Parts: sequence; structure tokens; C-alpha cells
Amino acid sequence: MKLKFKEKFFYGLGDLSANIMFAAVSFYLLYFFVNVGGLKAELASAVFLIAKFWDAITDYLMGRISDKTKSKWGKRRVYMLFGALPYGLAFLLLWIAPFGEGAQVGKMIYYTLAYMLFNTTWTVVYIPYNAITANMTDNYDERTSLNGIRIALANVGIILGAALFALFADGQESLFYELFGNARHAYLMSAGIFAFISIVIMLLCAGNIKERVDDTEQNDKGFIVTLKEFFKLPEFRNVMLCYLLSMVGFDIIMAVFMFFINDSLGFSGGTMAMVFVAIPLLCAIASSFVWVKLSEKFNKHKVYTIACIYMAFVLLFAIFVPAKNIATTILLCVFAGFGMSAIQILPYASVPDVVEVDEYVNGTRREGAYYGITQFMYKVANGVSIALVSAVLGAFGYVESTDGATIQQPDSALLAVRIVLGVLPGVIFLVSIIFSHRANLSRERFATIKSELDVRRAKAKEEKEQSQQ
Repeated sequence: MKLKFKEKFFYGLGDLSANIMFAAVSFYLLYFFVNVGGLKAELASAVFLIAKFWDAITDYLMGRISDKTKSKWGKRRVYMLFGALPYGLAFLLLWIAPFGEGAQVGKMIYYTLAYMLFNTTWTVVYIPYNAITANMTDNYDERTSLNGIRIALANVGIILGAALFALFADGQESLFYELFGNARHAYLMSAGIFAFISIVIMLLCAGNIKERVDDTEQNDKGFIVTLKEFFKLPEFRNVMLCYLLSMVGFDIIMAVFMFFINDSLGFSGGTMAMVFVAIPLLCAIASSFVWVKLSEKFNKHKVYTIACIYMAFVLLFAIFVPAKNIATTILLCVFAGFGMSAIQILPYASVPDVVEVDEYVNGTRREGAYYGITQFMYKVANGVSIALVSAVLGAFGYVESTDGATIQQPDSALLAVRIVLGVLPGVIFLVSIIFSHRANLSRERFATIKSELDVRRAKAKEEKEQSQQ
């Protein structure tokens, strides 16, 4: 089923909205906890771990809830429409620093609860948003196109949430720091602006997309049974591992990037931080359509393999970039940005295809449960990986500060930041190639599965009509 560009664009706006907040959280929250909130890196590690495990549980529950939802606004859109305001307000609570120096236990409790609340409201909106992809179209190439536009707009959201957030709040040269005179107010004002923008854009998305492909049956199977049936599918196992590894690698890059720019390279935030965040994201947007076209011409996993090898090689240079060298840093950002979009687009484009495989094998269509489990697994992996990064920084002597005060970090911590950025994501991307190859679902097999499902649905519809006569 072909979709108009207008609907694809509005669908992509949903990820623009979500990624404004996602980018701010991914690039700055760990940095904010440690360098503005004054939370020790080791305790910040625990905050991320606890909040993400909670998030993982709610993801699956939300998927099941959306599967069973029936409303005049649709089974997925209804949560995007009515969940937009709460998820914007919960985002704002993350950027409050309610305690001064000390009070580490109080800080940890507040940030854990605030992050759990944000993750819950995010789940209410984003799980249905993800699942609605399979409801909008069942066309193999249309899903790649839809996700290409989505990722391009997601990167626009990341630019707004990351690059402009840096301009507004990061460092003493940021706009709001100069206006208010402290980092706490600068971060909070920035969060308020971005929360409002995210709410409005999500409402625009939800109001301009349609659900067309609906369930043939309700999924009444429990979590354990559903999980077992999914894991019996080789397509699920391999698509998930490829997706999880690609996302975790990217998450690590975002989590450590501001430590790399501000501490290891010695830049002072504000305009320079905005430039270094914006460049790779702009390059990712510019190159996203190139990767989509290549994946339409060649197998997705072959294109993804090239992108992963390329990214692993480029990231190694982060270890050797000289401090305060603008030209070399820009080159690193440009080359990394070109490969970033492929790491995002291609695993995402393969994820919805498993919905049809599951229906073909198990006879039940369950997008919500599928995306709930997908996000359950991702959130656990994300929580563990970011907690590990934070713990590593603490182990190598990274020193926390309050209200953005500049502290000279020990050489061991600065080197740890470079190694985490330069080596760990690249290794993860290379491992993901194995599962990308195994997960490859050709157009021909997908077409066969879809054709058989069409026959089954037509037969089920005919039998239902006959029984009602």
C-alpha cells in the first residue's frame, strides 16, 4: 500500500518530537546529573540502571494495552494524542536540581523517581508510535521509505534537542547561562522550551496519520508465552540483536559525547558545543536518502555491513584528536555523521517486517506486544550500557561538580572518555553485522509471506461473513 509523502512527513514529525527530548536526555542528562546536579558518577550509574529497568517493564505492558485498545481515535493514535502533554511535562522535571552540594542520597532518589516518571510517559506515547508503522502500510519498500523520512526528521529533532540545547544551556558561554548567571536555570529554561515544542509537534503527527492494517485476531497470550513464540523465530532473534546492538552503540556515543567535547578536548560549551553536535547530525540527515536508495538497490544487510565497518574505523580517531583542535574535530564529526544515518535507518526498517513473519508462523498479529518486547529489550540494554559508561568514568576518577563549575579532570578520566567513545561503539557495530546478515529478509520471501497472509485474511473475512448470515 502506497503512502502519500504528506503522511510520511507527518509520521516522521512524531520522531522529531520524541527525539528533541530523547537527544537532550541522551546527550546531556548524565552530564547534567554529574556536573550540574552534583551527583556522583557511580550513583548516576544506579539511577540509569533502575529507571531503565522500570522503563523496560512498562514498555511491554503498554504494547499489550495498545493491542487491546479500541477507540474512535484508533488503537495507537489515541495515546499519541492524549499522552503528548504528560510526556512533555515529565521531561521538564528531569532538569530540576533540588539539592545543593552533598545530599547524595536525596539527589539519587529524586532523579531516579523523575526519570522513572519521564520514562513511563514516554512509553505511553512512543510504544504506540513505533507500533503504528505496521498499521500504516504492509509494503516492504514503503516501510523503508517511511523509516527513511522518519530517521531524517528524527535527526532534525536530535539537532534541536542536542545542538540548540548546547547553545542554550551547556557551559558558561551558553545563552541562558549568560542571561540567568547559573547553569541550573539555564537547563530548566531550555527544557521548558523544548517540552512545549515536543508537545505541539506530536499532536500534529497524531492528527495527520491513519491506521489501515488492523489485527485479524486479538493477542490473548501472556508475556512468557509471547516471548517464547517470538524467540522461536530466527528473524526475531537476529533482527532484535542487530537492532539492539546498533542502538546501544549509538546511545554510548551520545552519552559520552559532551564529556569528550567539554573535558577531553577542552572546549567550553555554548556555541562550540552546538557546532560539534550539529555537524554529524546534519551530515546524517544529508546522507540518509543515500542509504535508503542503496538499500533499495542492494540487500539491506550488505549496505549495513559497509556502514558498520566504516563507523568503527572513523570512531577510532576520537582517541587521537588533539585538544582544542577545531579543524580535526570538525573532520571527525563530518565523517562520523555520514555513517550514523545508516546505523539508524537500516535496522529500524527491518524491525516491522517481523510482525508479518510472526503472524505467518503463529497466526496472531500483535504489533503492540512485539514493539513492547522490542523496547523492553532495548531499555534493559540501554540502561546497562549507560550505567556501565558512568561507572567506568567514576572508576577512572571523574570528579562531579555543581552548577556547571569547571573542574580539571585527572588524565585517567580524560583518556577513559576517549577510549569509550573511540573503541566501544565501533566494536558493538561490528558484532551487529553478524546478526544483520542472519536477519536478512529478502523482498521475495517477504512478498510470499504477505501474499499468503492476504489469502488467509480474505478467507477469514469470508467465513466471518458467512457465519453472520
